[in-house]
Amino acid sequence: MYEEFDDYDLSSKLNLKLWKKIIKSLTPYKKIVIWGLIAVAVLTFIETYFVKLISEYGFGKFINGESMDGFSSFIVLMVAMIIFEVIFVKIYVFSAAKIEMYLYRQLTGNCFAHLQELSYSFFDKYSVGWLISRTTNDTSRVSEIISWGLVDAISCVFKLVFILVIMIVTNARLSLIMIIVVPTILTIGIFFRRIVMKYSWKVRKAHSQVSSALNEGISGAKTSKSLVLEEKNLSAFSKIVDRYKRFSIKAAFINSSYYQILAVLAAAGIAAMAYFGGIEVVSGRLDYAILFMFVSYTMMFFDPVLTVSRVSNEMKMAQVAAERVYNIIAIEPELIDSEEVIQKYGDYTNPKKENWEKIKGEIEFKNVSFKYSTGPTILKNFNLNVKPGMSVALVGETGAGKSTIVNLLSRFYEPTDGQILIDGVDYKKRSIGWLHANLGYVMQTPHLFSGTIKENIRFGNLEATDEQVVAAAKAANAHEFIGLLEKGYDTEVGESGNRLSQGQKQLISFARAIIADPSILILDEATSSIDTQTEYVIQKAIGNLLKGRTSFIIAHRLSTITNSDLILVIQNGQITEMGKHEELMQLNGYYYRLYTNQFVEDRLKEINII
Repeated sequence: MYEEFDDYDLSSKLNLKLWKKIIKSLTPYKKIVIWGLIAVAVLTFIETYFVKLISEYGFGKFINGESMDGFSSFIVLMVAMIIFEVIFVKIYVFSAAKIEMYLYRQLTGNCFAHLQELSYSFFDKYSVGWLISRTTNDTSRVSEIISWGLVDAISCVFKLVFILVIMIVTNARLSLIMIIVVPTILTIGIFFRRIVMKYSWKVRKAHSQVSSALNEGISGAKTSKSLVLEEKNLSAFSKIVDRYKRFSIKAAFINSSYYQILAVLAAAGIAAMAYFGGIEVVSGRLDYAILFMFVSYTMMFFDPVLTVSRVSNEMKMAQVAAERVYNIIAIEPELIDSEEVIQKYGDYTNPKKENWEKIKGEIEFKNVSFKYSTGPTILKNFNLNVKPGMSVALVGETGAGKSTIVNLLSRFYEPTDGQILIDGVDYKKRSIGWLHANLGYVMQTPHLFSGTIKENIRFGNLEATDEQVVAAAKAANAHEFIGLLEKGYDTEVGESGNRLSQGQKQLISFARAIIADPSILILDEATSSIDTQTEYVIQKAIGNLLKGRTSFIIAHRLSTITNSDLILVIQNGQITEMGKHEELMQLNGYYYRLYTNQFVEDRLKEINII
């Protein structure tokens, strides 16, 4: 599930073009960014100058007892610096937090908006978990490193520059110690950076695998228990956790080694500063207050170096995350309307509904062939003409091409060859939004959104009144069970409708389709996962739903399609039998055998023999 992460080269240089794009996305918030940078600069200056002030005046003059002249001014200046520090800390934290949230909202919003525009086929290729991780975890990492990490790095660079400038201006000879130590630290940092990045990424990948295995184990708990897979699952999960533990320990060891080496260098730098500075003090060429300042600056110097190294690693991680986010945003929909169609009918975000023609319901498949990007041809020279208001049932084995036919009609995919005409016009000459607005699709496993029953029915027509919602529920035979619930139509359905039974969810999906009043209706095995008693209730709903509209029914239970105007037996992408129920039964072919077998099976179930 997470193998796609291996496509990213963590040893590569920073992608300046990508970071320029990220920084450019902050343009709407440039005032906040500027205030944040000002706050960082002021805070860094106060922190570094504070040491100079304490050393030269507090330690060198007043504590030494040379003179107390200017002591009041010194105290006032100290208090003023503390007040300024408090103010600008608040500005810095407020600015960084706002930048993080604004950027997260922008990136997440852009990802979600783009996902809405992508074709149905896109979601066949990528798992829900992968897309959620890209839209939440990766966008969060990018916004976090920009708002806090990058600002920390800028603060550290300011601090290093301020310290070096003050030290060089004060005593250039002692400053040479730091100038010699810095390249050594940078060289070691570059060496360790790649190793740390390598194992940090292994830790993150192993953690992702732990999360994936945990999610799979919990969601598939019922299946695991029914197959007695607990011991096997535990063994597999233990191996994944052990891998995570092994990489984590290795990463911690490398990190600690890096910090130990830097600590030794820091101690060596401080010792060298104290030694050579002490010689200068003894010889009278340097005031001990200045030596105190230099030692203090040397101790301060290594913390920003460590921070810059840490942020550099985090930026590399964030760059990978940003690449994945922008790669999703850059994906072009496989199915798009032509410029002429968009100009006349609009697009998803700006539909020109005043130009949308009403669908009568005549549908024609004209020499339609289709194959997925990889795999054999599913349909070849498929032809079918359906008159307005007809109900067409599709029967056949799994993989015969039934779902492909309705997916092509729904324009989730488009024919490889041939045409699909709606009311005599190639549907590519009309907008995708126009077709989907006139299409009702009831799936085998209906999806309900979190919210109330009333809200879920109203998703079919957002402008529907409460009376229309109730009327749709009655037509779908859902009103009776809804009335038995404590809160009726205001009952929360839970995530994906998990507080309702499969049959209840199906009835609500029918009500949602009825209130949408589509010109074309597709029922994709809508009764395959419900009991016989509920099927009888749904049969009545189907009768109300089919009235006055062209419909395609993929049938699992043939008892539900006996009244269809046309039944097609699909085998290997071809129509092998076609006609009404009575006509097909007289043929004594595939449909006859399938129907009689199901009929006998249902009768045996009724008398509890099987």
